[in-house]
Amino acid sequence: MRFRQHAGFWGLFVMALFLTGCASPPDTEMSEAQAALDNARTSAQADTWAPEEYARAKASLDAAKQEIETQGERFGMMRNYDKAKQDLAKVKSEAAAAESAAAANKQKARDEANTKLQEATSAIEAARQSLAAAPVTKDTRVDIQLFTADLDGLDQSLAEVRNMISGEDYKGASVKADTITQTANGISQKLTEAKELLDQRRRR
Repeated sequence: MRFRQHAGFWGLFVMALFLTGCASPPDTEMSEAQAALDNARTSAQADTWAPEEYARAKASLDAAKQEIETQGERFGMMRNYDKAKQDLAKVKSEAAAAESAAAANKQKARDEANTKLQEATSAIEAARQSLAAAPVTKDTRVDIQLFTADLDGLDQSLAEVRNMISGEDYKGASVKADTITQTANGISQKLTEAKELLDQRRRR
């Protein structure tokens, strides 16, 4: 009788151990984590605008996949997906952080590009004003024509910057606008130096 009681007890124990030990892979959590990462990439372009944050979330997803694979190779009653679930939960929070960072970084890049566009526009306007005030002589006529052509070319480049901003190439737009500003400022500087030199000659 006692043997049967012990046998029954151990049978129930083994069955309970089997039922609790045969854990199932966290498929739902995996789908949710993958969706969160995909959404951060497609809707917020986090891989472009927040590459470090996005890489961190992707690394957590890769770690979860590896952990699930590792547990899947173990004996049924020895499988434990707790760590994988923790990693998957981390993916969701990190993906949300990447999405938020991407939105902030993109807005910052957009604002910077528009600011640099305005700086380039102002630089060209200032150069044209200096050009209009430059005295036209036989010594300066050719230079003035060249500067006029250069500024016309900068106007075309300015249109390209606007198109780049419209196409959300904010970084490229900022770089190109900086180049335009530097070139226009260089023209203004040369015109100022030429005027000062001419004034010195007249005073002699």
